[in-house]
Amino acid sequence: MKRVLTYLHPFLFALYPVLELRNHNITYVDAAALVRPLILAVLLTASVWAVLRLLFRDWQKSGILTTLLVIAFFSYGHVFIAIESAFGTPIRHRYLTLIYAVILLLSAIFILWKVGKPGALVSFLTVAGAALTIFSIIPSVQHDLAIYRSAQRSNTAQSSLIQPVSDTDGTPKPDIYLIVLDAHTSIRTLQEEFDYDASAFRQQLQELGFYVAECAQSNYPITKLSITSTFYANYHEDPTLYPVFSSLVIETLRSEGYRVMTFENRSSGHFDIGEDVRLARNQMLLSGVDLRGGLSEFEVMLWQTSFARVAYDMPQLIPAFNVQSLHEWEYYEHYQQTYFMLEEMKDLPEIAGPKFVFVHFLVPHPPFIFAPNGEFAWADGKAEGYISNVQFIDSQIVPVFAEIIKKSKTPPVIIVMGDHGATGIPEIETPQWRMSILNAYYVNDQARNDLYESITPVNSFRVVFNNYFGTEYPLLEDRSYHASNMEKFTEQFLVENECQASP
Repeated sequence: MKRVLTYLHPFLFALYPVLELRNHNITYVDAAALVRPLILAVLLTASVWAVLRLLFRDWQKSGILTTLLVIAFFSYGHVFIAIESAFGTPIRHRYLTLIYAVILLLSAIFILWKVGKPGALVSFLTVAGAALTIFSIIPSVQHDLAIYRSAQRSNTAQSSLIQPVSDTDGTPKPDIYLIVLDAHTSIRTLQEEFDYDASAFRQQLQELGFYVAECAQSNYPITKLSITSTFYANYHEDPTLYPVFSSLVIETLRSEGYRVMTFENRSSGHFDIGEDVRLARNQMLLSGVDLRGGLSEFEVMLWQTSFARVAYDMPQLIPAFNVQSLHEWEYYEHYQQTYFMLEEMKDLPEIAGPKFVFVHFLVPHPPFIFAPNGEFAWADGKAEGYISNVQFIDSQIVPVFAEIIKKSKTPPVIIVMGDHGATGIPEIETPQWRMSILNAYYVNDQARNDLYESITPVNSFRVVFNNYFGTEYPLLEDRSYHASNMEKFTEQFLVENECQASP
């Protein structure tokens, strides 16, 4: 066993930077996102070690060199970023690469020709690698345990808040769809701030039977807070962000026999709704691991913080690996996922039994890669790109709604909302239009009577549950906090709704 442990240090040093990068972004990176990077890190490390073993005919010394190469590879981007942060300008890659090369060369000479018995150094590297790996695993485990405990606390808190549902035996239960068009601002804001007339989209929704809340605002300016508060039908008051799977919406619908369905996309790690079914374009492993899709956000971050950043910043070195091609690789998967979701949604009414469907489209949110006609195309400017994405998703989503309504035996409930307003254009963003959102409802006449022009998402399911399940949730005051820090959910950061609905 001891002999085996001495051969682990290259792999331990390959695992550590992947795990530690997750720790620094743990809120938005779930464990499933680690699987492919960890597999690749291990395979590449094994390949390098095998090549060095063939060259130098010594397992221990070639293993030490492999560890040094792994450390150099994964530290390079961090050092580059640190120098840029400290001095305001980045160091030229040619200089930093030369420094790394000299250090590695001198280290290799010392190890190959000066170290007679490398056993002590191997033991040191194994212990150090194990310590780093263990200490990087601990925060992840603590985070996941905290989520579990938050779920338990949430269940306890929710048990006193969830109201009993009226007896609905014999009454067909409607399918319920929550469709989030990420960063979709209101039709009014599109006209006033972007000089884009989306009145045709509003008319199409209204012709299908939707109520479009003309003056709707989001409750929070970021996705995580906005969607979580929608599921809990309440404002964030506890410092802990409870998991979605223990929310009022999920708990209530599960008690009524609803299956929970969602789709895989590049932000799936942001939420855990405890779905029964996750539909994915690519083959999935263990219900949440995508081994074949394009680069994830986390993998791009790994790329940018490793030696691969050289190819990222200097496309002339390897034409196939530059910023543009990497983004195309990453974003084309997002492009294909979006079309997959649009097509699959049309067939969901044919699935038997009541279901709750949560669909999170990362459109019109950046990247701005959707041409109005649906082609994959880079936008010339941010504002133009945002409008192009809006035109695309608006033209695509209406036929999907029409098909869902047509195929549903019982009229469904459909909520389509922006989680926050337009983003990706910081130079012209204001709190007012950051909070302005699309918010539309396909509900029965009884629920429609409770809707109003300035309704915010925190009240959406209060209206739905009161009118479909006989609950008596009071509607909350509609508040919009332009703040992402829970300590700032105060009146100072409230964004007043100054919209005046059209007569």
